[in-house]
Amino acid sequence: MKYRVFLSAFFFVLLPSLGKAEYRVFLLKISKRAPANTPAPPPGTPPPAQDFRLVESTLDHIQYRYYHQVAPDEDVTYIDTWRCYGRTGDFKHHCPNPKGQIPAEESPAS
Repeated sequence: MKYRVFLSAFFFVLLPSLGKAEYRVFLLKISKRAPANTPAPPPGTPPPAQDFRLVESTLDHIQYRYYHQVAPDEDVTYIDTWRCYGRTGDFKHHCPNPKGQIPAEESPAS
């Protein structure tokens, strides 16, 4: 009986303190969807201004749409992900991407 109490105390008190937390950060691109009846721009015209924003979130591209308000004409696309260690409580910032800078968009002209 004494060992059962000791083992219970070990599993419920000491083991959880040894656990480490981790979470995943997603880099998402939110962009406007072009209307279906939009004609193609004539050749030689400059490309339109960037009509997207990049967001770092702990929600993936599917969960993000349901949790945050995204306009019906916007697409949420998954670009990159990485793992962070530690807690996300108290509104802490996400850890930086270990791969370096945010990946640059490929230019359609090049």
